[in-house]
Amino acid sequence: MPSPDKASLPEKYAEAPHSDGTPVKNIPLNRQAYLILLLLFTGVCCNGMIVPFMGFFIIDELGRDPWEISIYVGLVSVLTLVMNRQFGERFDKGARVRPLIAISAFAFLIATATLSLYPSYWVIIGFISLCFSFSNASTSLMYSFGRAYAESQGMAVTSYNSYLRSMTSLGWMMAPALSFFIAGQWGNSFVFYTAASLGLLWVILWFFVVPTDFTAAAKEPSSNQPSSQSRSLNHGLYLEAAACLFIAAAHILTSAALPLYFTQEAKLPTFAPGLAFSIKCLTEVAVILLIPYAMQKFSARTALYAATIIAMPTFYILSQVDSIPQLVVGAALEGLYYGIFAGVSITFVQSFANGRLGRATSLYMNSLFLGGMFGNVSMGLIASAYSYQTAIQLSLVIITIALVILIASRCSDRAVEAGLSV
Repeated sequence: MPSPDKASLPEKYAEAPHSDGTPVKNIPLNRQAYLILLLLFTGVCCNGMIVPFMGFFIIDELGRDPWEISIYVGLVSVLTLVMNRQFGERFDKGARVRPLIAISAFAFLIATATLSLYPSYWVIIGFISLCFSFSNASTSLMYSFGRAYAESQGMAVTSYNSYLRSMTSLGWMMAPALSFFIAGQWGNSFVFYTAASLGLLWVILWFFVVPTDFTAAAKEPSSNQPSSQSRSLNHGLYLEAAACLFIAAAHILTSAALPLYFTQEAKLPTFAPGLAFSIKCLTEVAVILLIPYAMQKFSARTALYAATIIAMPTFYILSQVDSIPQLVVGAALEGLYYGIFAGVSITFVQSFANGRLGRATSLYMNSLFLGGMFGNVSMGLIASAYSYQTAIQLSLVIITIALVILIASRCSDRAVEAGLSV
């Protein structure tokens, strides 16, 4: 897909350069850019309908023991990490994007159609888990595809990344609730019928949206780039991914504990968790969409500092909630800090890509995934030994570790600036 003639664009559109040093031209989104957002949203909704529902389905419909969920979750988790890495490497090597996205979309469609016709635990373990690991890897690939397309068209990357991230948040806000609503109204099997229909829409959109010849040009670090600079970029990449892992762990630990803390320990009404979730998600999406404007004055690192610092009193307030007004304040602050993090973190991590955008994006997604796993597992263990309130308070320690890592990694910014000036 050809790049626009950058020299012909008005100088007033010039912003910070791309990761390869070429200038950004703040060109408005075109039809293709909006279709890519729609494709991502559809894929996220597909995965969002299934990921939180499978554990419930394995117990409620198949009658298996709770420990058997762990086998499925562990298998899908490991395979998803591998697929994220493989898709990222193939993207960096210049593989066409269209076949990679097709693998994810068709894998989801086949898996949900199979579950609609033949729901079996051992089929889930032996076949479905592999299919869902392919479909889960689509989000990381779509982030890389979206950024590469934005760069090829001269669009502002930070803005477009925020749109991509907001599509993910919207999908995860809507899809899990939809799947459990359908299960409650018409039964578990209708969830898979609906998911398969949505998967078919995903395939149709893939067919019309993804260009047949789009690739990210295979890049290697510049030969003019000192080895010390390359090492600094790699070092920074892993440190920023580690910071994202701890922020994600703190977020998931709190999010998992809050519903039970509100209803069982704070003795709030049963609608309290849903109210908190709605306020948090609406605030988060609004912040993600507004972040590009703030980024015109502040750096991504400064924004991440702000996110971690805001998170500290947020976790304390949430752990002390005993009334609905306090819940509203805590939920809004939660959406604020996580919206800032979600809006800038992917662009920040990608700035250390060193010519390998797919690797950086997959590492970012895997850090969120591993952080989420750590947070979920920790919540159960801490709540069993102490309380849900203690689990939320532990998030203060975890987010502090993330802030320390961010501060420790700031020296790597010089390598990013040097790379942009080459």
